Amino acid sequence: MKFKLSLFILFFVYINCFSQETAIKLLNIKSLDTNTLNKNSFNLNKIQPKGLTNKDPKKFFNYNLDVDFSGKRNEIDITGKTDLVTPTWKIRQTFNEGNGNKSKFRKDYYLGDLETDSKYIIIKCRDHEYVDGDRIRLILNGAIIHPSILLSSMFFVVDVDLDEGYNNIDFIALNEGESSPNTAQLIVQDEFGNELSNKRWSISTGYKAKLVVYKK
Repeated sequence: MKFKLSLFILFFVYINCFSQETAIKLLNIKSLDTNTLNKNSFNLNKIQPKGLTNKDPKKFFNYNLDVDFSGKRNEIDITGKTDLVTPTWKIRQTFNEGNGNKSKFRKDYYLGDLETDSKYIIIKCRDHEYVDGDRIRLILNGAIIHPSILLSSMFFVVDVDLDEGYNNIDFIALNEGESSPNTAQLIVQDEFGNELSNKRWSISTGYKAKLVVYKK
């Protein structure tokens, strides 16, 4: 019984494979007649792009270097020669520091009086002339706030608390750097950043620039 069943299964598989092979062999595919094709055979809705692609390119450079406008051949000189004029002058920043009579700087300089409701002031100072190592000492009402401030091209910033009434602020010139005199720019602001004063001084060593601030 099992032998007959196995033969039946093999016969079924053989018939199935034979039928599939026969079906594939009977498939008839016709070739495409290319003689009847034309440009309308594949009529697609083409989108024509609009915008920069439709603009004519502008030629800013003439790459034809060997021909000039007259039609004559023009050789390129690569020897490094130039028709530019070599400048014989130089631009240099000038400073007043180190010039003139130095005796006029041997005295104290008064920076003026200020009034403010601010609890403290912001002091900014720098060397506005030639940066040569000028140093100053900051004194408030006889007390040293900062013993030695080196003045550079950048502002040195310090906050100073104010007493009620008058506040005497002195800037003592400790030296004159490499070039006389001691020069500085002073900007004073209140606690809100409002500018109260913007002054400059030029003094000799040992002399002072004085500022009086009255706190209301």
